[in-house]
Amino acid sequence: MAMPAVLPAACEIVHPAIGVGQGADGITGPKDGGNHSAVSGAGVAFKLAWQIAREICGSNRVDQAMRDFLLDATCLAALGTIADVVPLVGENRVLATFGLRALPKTRRAGLRALIDSAGLAGEKLDAFHVGFMLAPRINACGRMGHAALAVEMLTDAPEDRCIKIAEYLAQQNAARQKVEREIAQQAIEMAVNMGMDAPAVRAIVLASDQWHGGVIGIVASRLVERFGKPAMLIAINGDGCGQGSGRSIAGFDIEQALSACSEHLQAHGGHAMACGLRIAAGKIDAFRGAMVEYAATRVSDEQLSPHLRIDAHATLGALDGNLVGHLQRMAPFGQGNPPPMVAIRDCQLLGQPRRIGKTSQTASLLLRQNGVSMRAVGFGMGDLADALVGVNRIDVAGEPTLNTFNGNTSVELRLKDVKWE
Repeated sequence: MAMPAVLPAACEIVHPAIGVGQGADGITGPKDGGNHSAVSGAGVAFKLAWQIAREICGSNRVDQAMRDFLLDATCLAALGTIADVVPLVGENRVLATFGLRALPKTRRAGLRALIDSAGLAGEKLDAFHVGFMLAPRINACGRMGHAALAVEMLTDAPEDRCIKIAEYLAQQNAARQKVEREIAQQAIEMAVNMGMDAPAVRAIVLASDQWHGGVIGIVASRLVERFGKPAMLIAINGDGCGQGSGRSIAGFDIEQALSACSEHLQAHGGHAMACGLRIAAGKIDAFRGAMVEYAATRVSDEQLSPHLRIDAHATLGALDGNLVGHLQRMAPFGQGNPPPMVAIRDCQLLGQPRRIGKTSQTASLLLRQNGVSMRAVGFGMGDLADALVGVNRIDVAGEPTLNTFNGNTSVELRLKDVKWE
């Protein structure tokens, strides 16, 4: 969360970059001198609730009822922290870790209904489940309409009402995915037609009055994956105002970039990897030019070159349940704490690669090497199943994970890249 340049007139200000203890300049700063600016909004809300509970109890140690409430509230804090894509280090990591542990046994009817609707009941939940299955459902109604239903489900709705809301959110999420795919295709074509895919152009800024403002942040992430450069998408409403959302690449602080181009904006905010903005439609061209100019001197050739961080070369036989179980102890994985990535060379493909999932956008492969077989799954890599027809041997890179199904746990590779001759 970026620190406001000018603090508002208020009785109390709660912000992760400021704390107790006022400096000589009258601005309150972190008590321990540390940097807490990366704490998520959900983390700030949790810490505020904790302090309010202390005040109510009249002690630093809260009573049992408040303790139970706060422990269960770590589930909500974990959901928000992971969904906000903040670095999973420091306090964010603590909240995410304990919240994920508590999530499968939460007493909150809304969270239980949400987990059931995603088909995750009884599963050991991790950051992947939250980031790609649970959080998108919560966000769906806010992206496609109004977030009130999600708030109702996560607060005081009775169990039967929670179940109905969770089912509706699943439908909204499916609708969101369809709209997202359509906008992504349009944005990719627009970027190419405008020449923004050229190496000399180091940031992408696109706008349309046909886009849904609720999903452009997700599409911006798709453009970053596709073109390897910061991307901002702007949805223009009927009043001639634009709502924008951006995503960045490592080493390019997108919120600082907006600050540098703020003369063209009505408002902006965010952090190093994600941002939001408001802009008048007539200012978009000038903003695009300013952003491209700013990025030209701050995004290096190396940053634009697609690369995959490999932590180790391995064999299928080395990736047994014991080893992968130890690797999983470094979770939760996410921004700032990426999962271990391994490369495995010369794997045999057994059978025909398949498209799986409701939208057939997931590739499923069966690998074999030196007598050891392993399933590999590539989310969003459905086209890979078609491309590998007739291919016999491949090199793969991915994240080793543990998959539990019907009470049986096996090692599975979450694919990130595949190479073949």
